[in-house]
Amino acid sequence: MKDTMTKLRKSFFAGLLVVLPVAASVLILIGLFEWVTNFMLPPMLQDKMLTPLYRVAAFVLFVAFTTVVGWVTRLVVGKRMVRLSEEIINRVPVLNRTYGFVKEISQTFLSGRKTMFQRVVLVQFPHEGTYSIGFVTSEAGGEAQAKTKEPVVNVFVPTTPNPTSGFLLLVPNEKVIPLEMSVGDGMKMVISGGSVVPQWPVVGGAVNGR
Repeated sequence: MKDTMTKLRKSFFAGLLVVLPVAASVLILIGLFEWVTNFMLPPMLQDKMLTPLYRVAAFVLFVAFTTVVGWVTRLVVGKRMVRLSEEIINRVPVLNRTYGFVKEISQTFLSGRKTMFQRVVLVQFPHEGTYSIGFVTSEAGGEAQAKTKEPVVNVFVPTTPNPTSGFLLLVPNEKVIPLEMSVGDGMKMVISGGSVVPQWPVVGGAVNGR
């Protein structure tokens, strides 16, 4: 029984890595569509609430569907289906960019694997004296680096609470303040609007908050 539950749990999280980027990308596009069309709909047709019974049924269906998807993707045929699906998504304008970014975020939270974000930093943005959470993506290079007077790094500063948009900053190395928090903790802080703040520092295995 324990082995079965372990396999189901692994399948669920494997499925979540597939379902979450697609679902989040589609939901973002649907949200934009609803925001625009709400201006054209009468109030009586907007935001109909589902009963608690429907919500519970939908949650159970989501868990079951995600677990099945995870089990299939762990098979050879499932991996091929995922690659084919991603190839199709990458050809769809707007959706491909949203999917790629949300996939990076979901992998950061769920798999612990390295993503395009190398580390978390503080940068003075949008003006001097104001600090923003940023994520170093790479060392700057090419024409941009050649035409700056000092070495710079590429820093992505996401917006809150929707981190799929943001700003690419080329920041001089000496003006980047490195942070010890993980990429996952940094993203949680951004998405929560600062309501979730990783405690620091960690001394002798115990976490001391400020």
